[in-house]
Amino acid sequence: MKVWPLLLAATLFFACGPRQEPVSNEVEDTSSAGEAFEPVAPAGKVSVSFPVTDTTEIKILFEINGQKKEKSFELPLAIDVEEKDLYRLVWDKPNSCYIGVLKKNRTTRYYHASVDDKGYLQINHVGTPPAGVWQYAENRMGLGKVSVSAKAKLEETYKKNLKSGTIIADFIVRVIPLASKDSVHIYAEFGGANRTISQAVPAGYKAGVLVSEDKPAACFIALEKDGQLLNTTEIKVESGHLQINNLR
Repeated sequence: MKVWPLLLAATLFFACGPRQEPVSNEVEDTSSAGEAFEPVAPAGKVSVSFPVTDTTEIKILFEINGQKKEKSFELPLAIDVEEKDLYRLVWDKPNSCYIGVLKKNRTTRYYHASVDDKGYLQINHVGTPPAGVWQYAENRMGLGKVSVSAKAKLEETYKKNLKSGTIIADFIVRVIPLASKDSVHIYAEFGGANRTISQAVPAGYKAGVLVSEDKPAACFIALEKDGQLLNTTEIKVESGHLQINNLR
């Protein structure tokens, strides 16, 4: 009997946003920082662009006090996402702006455009911005909750006959309702391998399979509310193997 390798995600739990916070024995309670935070009026301008044929590059242009600075960064951007949903700008000071960008795995990367003590413009990647900034960007501005793309459809069941490696089989992903409304089971199958995982469903949300016509060997489990999507799990077939990757 041949055993097909599987990357199995553990039971999924919903979070308010796509960030993965560092773990510490002494963590300051900043859960309400985003509610208290209010952005300030900018003294300059930040522009963000993505090359049309390249989904791994982001360009940031910072303009203030008659000066300009542009910097590019390599980053695997979220796919099947409208450009307006890829980033958010948060000004915490008149000369300081944080840029939150949605990555391919639906977590976030932050950059910081600011003016240093000598008056020089700088744009840098930052590991963790202030709690008020990222909570405002993700919980109040909706970074990580994307609109349904015209290329993508949210389904209860996805079935596609594929050839992957040397295997030809049906790739099946199905949402299975449970008696309790706060969770569902997700069933995935390909080439004799199958797995069932659990997905938490917060009140007001609906779980579904997000599929794209031009990527038949991959799909996402997503939570939908008011036309906005939050992807939680990637399920794909690659080199004949069924893979399930937790994005949260």
